[in-house]
Amino acid sequence: MSSNPLPFSIAYAADASGTTASISEILKNQQADGGWKKDYAETKGEWAKSTIDNKATYTEIRRLASEFKKTQNTKYSDAAIKGIEFLLNMQYDNGGWPQIYKASGYHRHITYNDDAMINVMILLDEVANKKGDFSFVNNALADKSRKAVEKGVKCILNTQVKVNGKLTAWGQQHDSSSLKPAGARAFEVPSLSSKESVTIVKFLKTRKSTSEISSAIKAAEDWFKAVKLTGIRIDKSGGDVKVVKDPSAAPIWARFYEIGTNKPIFVGRDGVVKYNLSEIEKERRTGYAWYGNWPASLVK
Repeated sequence: MSSNPLPFSIAYAADASGTTASISEILKNQQADGGWKKDYAETKGEWAKSTIDNKATYTEIRRLASEFKKTQNTKYSDAAIKGIEFLLNMQYDNGGWPQIYKASGYHRHITYNDDAMINVMILLDEVANKKGDFSFVNNALADKSRKAVEKGVKCILNTQVKVNGKLTAWGQQHDSSSLKPAGARAFEVPSLSSKESVTIVKFLKTRKSTSEISSAIKAAEDWFKAVKLTGIRIDKSGGDVKVVKDPSAAPIWARFYEIGTNKPIFVGRDGVVKYNLSEIEKERRTGYAWYGNWPASLVK
């Protein structure tokens, strides 16, 4: 598999089937539209459709391209090209990518969550430049991929949230029509997300600098500085997660911040916003990354 060309790594939740499937399974499970399901065993509902969630589709494309480079068997390059064309078809006119192709509900939102859209753009940027295992693509596909990345960057810039006329950060997902932050699962309400915003900024830093891109990066980094949390640390012990006072602790960030107030927010499966981690149920406290040091590398 090709190495990530960007100078940072990306962490994930449960990985899709394509990360561990055999090459023959990948070929067998490519869908008619060119994409892949997250779980190859799924047969009905939204998750039986092609998706970019949890490494799906762009991982299969990478593995197929790598296999073609090793074997020169065109069945692998053909499948990879079909997958790339799927990603191009999946993109909205506004430049964003949904979580699931031709889906409904929150799956239709422009999805930064778990870095899905950014990872698609990383792959298409490699295709556009014929980097790594993608030297086999033709000029037409490379050009289409370049234009898709350019549209994606415009979408990123257009979805950066303004509060009182001032640029801040991004949500986990944004409405595909209004471009405003949108909710997903009950515990993922419209908000500003520090984790996903970090990856967006790091990607923008790989683009040719323009005044708009430079302003977006600076505004987001200023926001990271403004919302950092000091004097606390997260204690994970006894089967629970607690916030503990610690004056010597390194700065951390909440996953989600309330738009307009910049207050850290925490939400249980009831969908009710709380301002203290201890106020949501234990299952959600321990089952989600509510705090992290994601912006630490950007905030010196």
